[in-house]
Amino acid sequence: MDDMKDHSKSAMMEALVFTSGIVCLTSLVGLYLLRKRRSSPSTADQGLETPSKKVKSAASDVAANPTIGVFYGTQTGTAEQYALDLSKKLKENFQVDVVIKDLEELGDDVDGAPQRFTKPDMCLVLCSTYGDGEPPDTAMKFFDWLKEQADESEDMNEAMKPLYGCKYAVFGLGNTQYEHFNKSGKVLDQYLHLCGGERAMKIGLGDDDDSIEEDFNKWTEAVLELLKESGVVGKGSSITASAEGTPAAVPAFKVTVQKGTTKPFPYVNARKSYDAAHPFKATLAQRRELQSACSDRSTLHVEVDIAGSGMTYQTGDHLGVYAENDEQVVTSLAWRLQVNLDDVIIVEEDPVSGAGRGRSIDGSAKLSLNPLGHLGPMTVRMALARYCDVLTPPKKSALAAMAAYASSLKDAKRLQHLASKEGKDEYNSWILGDYRSVLEVLEAFPSCAPPLGAFFCSIAPRLQVRYYSISSSPLAAPTTPSLTVAVVDGKTGTGRHHRGVASHWLSRLDVGQKLQAPVFIRHSTFRLPKSASTPIIMIGPGTGLAPFRGFWQERKALKDQGQALGEALLFFGCRNMKCDYIYQEEMAEALAQGVISDLRVAFSRDGPNKTYVQHLLKEQGSAVMRLLNSGAHLYVCGDAKHMARDVNKTLAEILQEEGGLTASETEAMIKSWQDTGRYSRDVW
Repeated sequence: MDDMKDHSKSAMMEALVFTSGIVCLTSLVGLYLLRKRRSSPSTADQGLETPSKKVKSAASDVAANPTIGVFYGTQTGTAEQYALDLSKKLKENFQVDVVIKDLEELGDDVDGAPQRFTKPDMCLVLCSTYGDGEPPDTAMKFFDWLKEQADESEDMNEAMKPLYGCKYAVFGLGNTQYEHFNKSGKVLDQYLHLCGGERAMKIGLGDDDDSIEEDFNKWTEAVLELLKESGVVGKGSSITASAEGTPAAVPAFKVTVQKGTTKPFPYVNARKSYDAAHPFKATLAQRRELQSACSDRSTLHVEVDIAGSGMTYQTGDHLGVYAENDEQVVTSLAWRLQVNLDDVIIVEEDPVSGAGRGRSIDGSAKLSLNPLGHLGPMTVRMALARYCDVLTPPKKSALAAMAAYASSLKDAKRLQHLASKEGKDEYNSWILGDYRSVLEVLEAFPSCAPPLGAFFCSIAPRLQVRYYSISSSPLAAPTTPSLTVAVVDGKTGTGRHHRGVASHWLSRLDVGQKLQAPVFIRHSTFRLPKSASTPIIMIGPGTGLAPFRGFWQERKALKDQGQALGEALLFFGCRNMKCDYIYQEEMAEALAQGVISDLRVAFSRDGPNKTYVQHLLKEQGSAVMRLLNSGAHLYVCGDAKHMARDVNKTLAEILQEEGGLTASETEAMIKSWQDTGRYSRDVW
């Protein structure tokens, strides 16, 4: 799971009419918080601000600026980046106040106290789709609550609905290669409408399989045009240059090199609890190769020691891992940026120009904090290793930033062309088609010399956390969750030897060394049935087997406790029996112990025809139907683009051929199973 993408494509826009004093999204969330605290005597006691209104100042008799709310739900940081870009463009074009909020912020704060809200005149919401059509982790709580509000609004008079009068627009980020393209954005758009909100324009659907950045730019242009035509927002002033010679169009952090004997903050565990923002520095307890010597690929079994962290996991959960760039990549990047790796730096917003406002090198609320626990100075080596994603293709906005720092007119024009509408085809072929990385593009334009502040803020995306399905059960390994890691290794169109950042980092860590692998537990809904006697069907080729190893460990422990087990049918797939049949001995033992009742393995390269798990599923159609009729739970783990789609299609065929259902009945049945948890998918 080295890389997970979720994005979307723009659509036709409808007319937009603004009125002052509009009730909007934050008002709805404010209502949510008020409902949760009905026992409190007043909103003032609850710490809620009175929503801002467009009123004239008694002193100046000047109307306040209109306020635009920009909200985002993000899993990998792209929606957040787009929200910041949108805010910048709004301020460049209009005299407006812009409030940016993560959807996570619209719930309770860490102390359970209500958040303070403003009242925008327009809500613009950007949301990505993750995994099996799910909202981002940080937006999950908000989605659940919004659905509850939408359900309650169903029978209400329109004027009584909580979002009546609110005007909003949604941009979804997705990928058409996935089965549930832009599901989160579509669901969000629907819920807001059901709550009485008024669509200012049709939802924009960005598609990362094509050009999501272009989709976003088109949607943004439509938003700006409609705002302009409304007559409510005023025309803003032109952009001025920011401090220290930074080009005005390139947001940059302020980077200060510490003099004297300043040292980076220590890399230690010093918290009572750990999460995504404050991961635990664990120890790599074990690592072994799962594939045979005849294989030209690598799959690793990795065990991580989290003893002493207080973290607990359940079978089916994920482990989030913050990886680091390879030393060779860091060295090449430092040479290209002409920086000293041992310099100790502090990175913060530019206090003079406000450049980089709202952004951080690490995604934290304060620039002095980062996901790995540092509270202050860090070496350039640390920053380049832990925070910069330089092995993926740059976005067009990054190319435009590079152009601003190219001293060669030829280089600047070429970069500007690649970032332009006219350069779309060349960008798609030379950048995306060849998978040309940020580092490679910097090397291709030697006159481009961005300072660290601009590099961190506008060129290199943050290095994102990687999620792995835990392949153990806490009943068998309570403090050493295991991972099943496919090591990503291959050639790109440029001839570059591309190595997955996280998988190669895990492959080179020293076993037994303390405080080196920052991790946290991400809880999931991929759970065994409450009753061990409920039959289960598991489908997981390759590393998709990971959670099912945890399942059979859990069932073994329950059996040892005297619990009766229901049938368990497992479908596994790999290329060759001799080369990549991972966990073969463990599966055979689980079968012999009755923990797995039937095992079917598809070998895609051992015969004249390629056989995959969906083919074996179809062959076992009658057995599958019998188990489903007995209340079996169905689980799928692995590739979302192809395998999961094919399995879903095969399941539909079995329900129709073996179960006698019509196409519409089949669709309804599968949806019902998904809604009730009988059909679970852990896909990427």
